[in-house]
Amino acid sequence: MTIGIDIDDTITKTAEYLMPYMAEYFSMDLDYLNNNNYNYIIFPEEIKGREAEFGKEVYEKVLLDVELKDNVKEIINKLKFEGNRIVIITARTNKFYSDAYLFTSKQLDKLGIKYDKLICSHDKKSACIEEKVNLFIDDSVDNVTSVSEVVDNVLLFNSKLNKTMDCKFKRANTWNDIYNFYLENK
Repeated sequence: MTIGIDIDDTITKTAEYLMPYMAEYFSMDLDYLNNNNYNYIIFPEEIKGREAEFGKEVYEKVLLDVELKDNVKEIINKLKFEGNRIVIITARTNKFYSDAYLFTSKQLDKLGIKYDKLICSHDKKSACIEEKVNLFIDDSVDNVTSVSEVVDNVLLFNSKLNKTMDCKFKRANTWNDIYNFYLENK
C-alpha cells in the first residue's frame, strides 16, 4: 500500500509551536492570537499578506525543533517496516523556505521519520495520482476533499485548524486511530 502523509499538524504540532514566534515577530498578544483562532495560515487582518515574510524569516530557524504528534514516529516507521510505501506530501514551497525540499528532508531525518519519497507541492491531488496513493492523511479539509476524488481512503487528522469545520470524512484524533483505520482498510 502507498500511504500519502502531510507534515504540518499531521506529523508535527506546527500551529501550536509557531504561535509564540508569530506573536513575537509581529509584536502581537499571544492570547489575542490564540483566542481568535489565528495561526500561521490564518493571519489577522492587520498582518494579512505577510505570511511569506514570516515563513522566510522564521520557519527554517525554528521548525527543526517542532514536536511530533504522539506515537507518530512509531506508527509511520511501523507502517514502513510492514512493507508500505510512505510518501510525504507537504504544501511547503520555496515561497516560505529558501529550499523547501532540502529543509524538509533534513527535518524529517532529524525527527526520525522513515519515508520513501518527499513531495513539496500544493497540488496534493496530482501527487497522489502520480504516486498511486491508496491512503491519504492530512489535516486540511481542502486537501482531503480534493484528494478524495482520486483516493478511496482518506483521513482528516483533527487539528486546531479544522476542529470546527464540517466535513464528510472520517477523522483521526491520534496516530493509533490512523493505524487502526489502516488495519481495517488494507
